[in-house]
Amino acid sequence: MPRPRLHDQENILDAVERVIARDGVLSLGAVAKEAGVSKATVLYEHTSKRDLLAALVARTIRADNAFNARCEAEFAGQVDAPLLGRIEAAKRTQWGNGGNAAVLGLISALMQDEALRSEFRANQANLRETLVEAAADARTTRLAWLALEGFKFQQHMELVHWSETERAEILDDITTLARNGTLAAETSND
Repeated sequence: MPRPRLHDQENILDAVERVIARDGVLSLGAVAKEAGVSKATVLYEHTSKRDLLAALVARTIRADNAFNARCEAEFAGQVDAPLLGRIEAAKRTQWGNGGNAAVLGLISALMQDEALRSEFRANQANLRETLVEAAADARTTRLAWLALEGFKFQQHMELVHWSETERAEILDDITTLARNGTLAAETSND
């Protein structure tokens, strides 16, 4: 007997994001309703809430990596291209008021599930290796990367409200740190 047609998984995962953003929790019934499919259809491909979250985590990682790779391509051939690409990606990110509720929901889910955290952990380990291999100075690159990730975390979690001007200045400072190893202007001892 032929396997039934698979439903649009992107539509279902989009519904998962909207439900998490709207409700703050994941309900299979709410996902089905939001996606315009039956609960059985949601469960056909994803056997549990955790499975839905795992699919969303994997998609989020792929999308983030692809976005950063497109930005990195602009710095091809330059030292620290992966880091500079990530900084450029942060510059292009729209940090709207109200934050990204789906991201906050994912963070909450990750804190509760070791297997989901391990996917992010593996992605971060690969990223660290890539950044350090391309670095002019590994210590400076690590510090700039940590500054960038700290900034992004504050934005996602809405811990500090930065104006657009302040955001631009912070990202420019991180770029300067990445390129020069310091925020201070180069001085000569002529």
